[in-house]
Amino acid sequence: MIHKRLETKGVYSFLALWFLFAVSPNLLPAAEGDKKWEITLGSSIRSSPAIGSTGVIYVGGQDGNLYAVNPDGTLKWTFKTAGEISSSPAVGYDGVIYVGSEDGNFYAVKPDGTQNWVFSQATDSITSSPAIGSTGTVYFGSKDMKLYAVKSDGTTEQEEWPFTADGAITASPAVASDGTIYVGSENGKLYAIKSTGKKKWEFPSSTTIGSIHSSPAIDADGNIYVGSDDFKLYAVNSDGTEKWTFTTGGKIRSSPSIRGDGVILVGSNDGKLYAITKGGTQSWVFSDDNYPVRSSPAIGLDETLYFGSDDHKLYAINASGVEQWRFLAEGMVSASPAIGFGGDLYVGTEAGKLYAIESNSVRLASGLWPSFHHDVRHTGRNYTNSGPTADAGADQTVKSGDTVNLSGSNTSDPDYGIPLYSWTQTEGETVTLSDTASVTPSFPAPSVDGDSKTLTFQLEVTDNGGLKDTDTVQITVEKRDDDSGCFIGAITN
Repeated sequence: MIHKRLETKGVYSFLALWFLFAVSPNLLPAAEGDKKWEITLGSSIRSSPAIGSTGVIYVGGQDGNLYAVNPDGTLKWTFKTAGEISSSPAVGYDGVIYVGSEDGNFYAVKPDGTQNWVFSQATDSITSSPAIGSTGTVYFGSKDMKLYAVKSDGTTEQEEWPFTADGAITASPAVASDGTIYVGSENGKLYAIKSTGKKKWEFPSSTTIGSIHSSPAIDADGNIYVGSDDFKLYAVNSDGTEKWTFTTGGKIRSSPSIRGDGVILVGSNDGKLYAITKGGTQSWVFSDDNYPVRSSPAIGLDETLYFGSDDHKLYAINASGVEQWRFLAEGMVSASPAIGFGGDLYVGTEAGKLYAIESNSVRLASGLWPSFHHDVRHTGRNYTNSGPTADAGADQTVKSGDTVNLSGSNTSDPDYGIPLYSWTQTEGETVTLSDTASVTPSFPAPSVDGDSKTLTFQLEVTDNGGLKDTDTVQITVEKRDDDSGCFIGAITN
């Protein structure tokens, strides 16, 4: 009899849980590789997402729009250009978003989606993704064979800028810690350019290699790695001499990433992702089919690697090249993924979908060059990490029962972005925050019968280099004044 009751109780419990999850599927615990959300944008996405300081995701579309998407998957705004956007946006330290368009213009867009300025001196389309130097100068190429340098106020750098190459510059530049800018061109040359715009060297010096569409990656020793249409990954010394070459079975349109131990990771149109030692030998290779891998890998803090393929899949593999999971998307995944707030993966597809996918990576790795264009803001430079400055907002005085909104929106980071926010209460009557990992959590102010209550909260932020900072804010809760209503006095004769 007891067993029968237990069995019946178990059946009812199962049915209750089944019904709960059927009507509220979002209550199911998220697992690695699960889709958190998707949003359909206007057209094909070949642009890699960049992430702003509050977690907003910026990505370009082939319909000419720059899209801003909130971390919950809702559309924040769109900014319209007159041409396709294949360029991946970059985010400046002040939150301004930079992106090129195939209308031949280069745009600076404010965080609210309005135009800051537009640069119109290029005479051909811009598919090159911008890199941002330490002084805020933005570097980008054009099919008019020039590399441009534009200051953060929209005026051009003078001296010997723009730099003129021998072929179209569709690849994205990279900036070394000494200020040297590296960029490849479709004529098969890799150029090293001084911050003045003067050429330091070109590689190869007397011949050419295959057309370069890959963005260079730079390691801690100043070595440069770049892929070519001649099936080779080139390692070039900082003086412009060849270090080694590694041959794959197809064109290399993927931009390499560099792990903390110096291993270089790059995809090839032969359908493989290669791990290559810093000495130029193969460590391992991952292959699932023969579809091109044009997406550049992103490396998580746990050393999991994420990359897309033309087979419509996003792959997660461990540091040894063993598959952990795969996500089947709608459309080819030629764009490079980004690792955002709390380890969420963001990636677009050529079917016009932008996905957020669950991972356990927490944030981008602190490696040498862990993703396309180095970091989540796509600065394209490998300067020493400067660290964030936490700002928990101004102290507030509120009334009992009010909804209190905390804000870390004024937190800043001068270089690589902040993926982790963490709020804790350190003093006062305990309250429950809506989301301790949010930039702007909220809570209902507790009741007050007599004297006011003081609540203290600490905000800790962690940047993509692993550096932290904290700040505190005090909330004073006062008793809510009673509504006096209507007063009726005594009537006297």
